[in-house]
Amino acid sequence: MLIEAEARAQAQTQTSLAALPASWWEAHGDWVEDVNQRRGGYSGIQKLPDPAGDRAYFVKRQVNHVYRDLRFPSGRPTLLREWLNIHRCAKLGVPTAEPVFFDMRKGAAGWEAVLVTRELPGYISLDEGIRKGRWTQAQRLDIWSALVRALAPLHRAGRKHGHLYPKEIFVRYESVAEIVLLDWEIARYVGRSRWAAQSDLGRLWRSLIELGIGEAERRVFMDRYQAASGLGQLKLRGVPD
Repeated sequence: MLIEAEARAQAQTQTSLAALPASWWEAHGDWVEDVNQRRGGYSGIQKLPDPAGDRAYFVKRQVNHVYRDLRFPSGRPTLLREWLNIHRCAKLGVPTAEPVFFDMRKGAAGWEAVLVTRELPGYISLDEGIRKGRWTQAQRLDIWSALVRALAPLHRAGRKHGHLYPKEIFVRYESVAEIVLLDWEIARYVGRSRWAAQSDLGRLWRSLIELGIGEAERRVFMDRYQAASGLGQLKLRGVPD
């Protein structure tokens, strides 16, 4: 089908640009988090060092983790959707991890897929950075501006991330704040910028409250977001007026 051909063409293009193992299917490293097991399958991430450089690879592996829609009523790997979303983000100017390789196949246990991205040196999650007090308030304000620049083009295109928690927002702060957004498996087109923003920002707003970010600082973020996106009077999902 067209969408699968598009994904494979992108994968071949990326593969030609990187010094890769003979087969990413056979390359294995250490698991970086608990493997998510469900419905007779699993999903997890392994880290592989790059013998030719100082940046490692992250290899996301799945067996029998699928999504279904009108195009694929029998299901396709959720990593297919993530791979395509990463490339859509590149066109929109939304920062993501650098894509390296993707492939999928139908095995005895169901759909299998592998997706490879490059390590993000110097980045930590927004969740970890706030919990450990890594940044001053002034630095956090710079981070909110960088996050606004990452989110505004996504939402203007009518797309939502769908899992916008601080643990999926990675930050590198040197002289300026840089943002990368991870976990694009459930991101999708919702048709209206306002719907996309209200869903994503409602989830983020509640998380920032839990992390102890005060209302005044959250309002600075929201004011900057609304100015950059052109979306005023947002009613954040799950947040009382």
